[in-house]
Amino acid sequence: MADVGAAMAREAAAQIWRHRARAELEASARFERLARELAACDAVAPVVTMAREAAEDERRHAQQCAALVRELGGLPFELGPVPAARVVTPGGLGPRERLCYEVVAMSCVTETLSAALLGELVARATDSLVRDTMQHILRDEVDHARLGWAHLAAEYERGARDVVGPSLPAMLAGTISEELFSSWAEHPAQEALSGLGALDRAERRRIFRDTMSLVVFPGLGRFGVDTGQGERWLSERLP
Repeated sequence: MADVGAAMAREAAAQIWRHRARAELEASARFERLARELAACDAVAPVVTMAREAAEDERRHAQQCAALVRELGGLPFELGPVPAARVVTPGGLGPRERLCYEVVAMSCVTETLSAALLGELVARATDSLVRDTMQHILRDEVDHARLGWAHLAAEYERGARDVVGPSLPAMLAGTISEELFSSWAEHPAQEALSGLGALDRAERRRIFRDTMSLVVFPGLGRFGVDTGQGERWLSERLP
């Protein structure tokens, strides 16, 4: 039975890493677009450079994820071009404000959360290639999060208004899957899966809540973002 459970876990993990490969390609396309838009709006030079480097990082991550799929016994597949997923921004914002909103959503929120999740997964990894892959990705995700904080700090210094606070609940909801709040049964081989790069729902909820409360909200607050609505949304969804 143990062998059957291990095989189920590796099959499920291969599917998860296949999905992540596509997500990394989408992130690469988004960072590539953001780099162009940041340059066009005269963002500080280091942030533009970081965005360009992030696009390259994410393409490399996609290749690393694809290699893991093969290692875990998944069917081989080609990494084709993938357009960046569309980001919905609040109405009534100018181009520079829309860009700031998207950079905060992508880097300050999503990449900060990704780094927190990966840190926990690295600690639990039972497969050496999975661990090495996640460690490489983790180092880059930390830098991608810094990109967002650097841009937000620069915009705050130039006196930009808070375009994030009123829509923070929508931003947070768009960062995670509704599956996080479901009551569906976990995968039967979930314990083995946690060593192959997939945390159970309870752990993902905990990390999401703690990362928002202890890292993201305080960070946003330092740069003039009113996080009250986001904090209320989080306490209602994950009390």
